[in-house]
Amino acid sequence: MMAARLLGALLFCLCLGTAGEAWGQEEGLASYYHDRFHGRVTSSGRVHDNDELVAAHRTYPFGTFLRVTNLDNMRSVIVCVTDRGPYHGRRIIDVSESAADSLGFIERGVARVRLEVVPGPLDLRYLDLIYPRIPFLDTDEVRVEPPYRLRFSPSDR
Repeated sequence: MMAARLLGALLFCLCLGTAGEAWGQEEGLASYYHDRFHGRVTSSGRVHDNDELVAAHRTYPFGTFLRVTNLDNMRSVIVCVTDRGPYHGRRIIDVSESAADSLGFIERGVARVRLEVVPGPLDLRYLDLIYPRIPFLDTDEVRVEPPYRLRFSPSDR
């Protein structure tokens, strides 16, 4: 009886710990990179460009694509994680200036957002099971040459 209670409590704690990851969503505050970071090297080794749709996140691996949705106006953009941060305690993501402009929070500087992981190549492999690709059939070898050719002589013109 005691073991069943302990097992139940353990399963309950495990479910609570993974509930946010199971849905693949996170909500919190977002800010954007200041102009002084334009041209500097990020944690991943890439040079930061304010015109690219990139972001900084504390835990997602570099190269992860995230859909960032502004919860005030429901505008969304897909960014790639290329840096670590933000280092402000209450913020969950820093986006580039162009991403912040697309989301519509340049004037405010901070917005409440939702993050969702966009499926990558490993997740997209299941689409091949649903929508199989039709293999490319090379038809150049079976193409028949026309039996005649139109040739114009200079006198025909």
